[in-house]
Amino acid sequence: EADRGAANLLGNGGALADALERIEAPSARHPMAVAPAQAQAYIHNPLNELRSGRNSSMARLFSTHPPTEERIARLRAM
Repeated sequence: EADRGAANLLGNGGALADALERIEAPSARHPMAVAPAQAQAYIHNPLNELRSGRNSSMARLFSTHPPTEERIARLRAM
């Protein structure tokens, strides 16, 4: 809902999708050493094991946001 609201304020989802891609790209190349309990404090998912698909059902259960790829796809569809 937050992404939808931001996209409505901006007039479309493209700009927000671009911003999410720019935020996510460096973290995909250089994952951070973050305690899983602190991951929710980040704007993106800093945990490489969650992003790579390992333990994906458990990762989604405790995730505070949908995967960035899903968020970008939804925003581009708006």
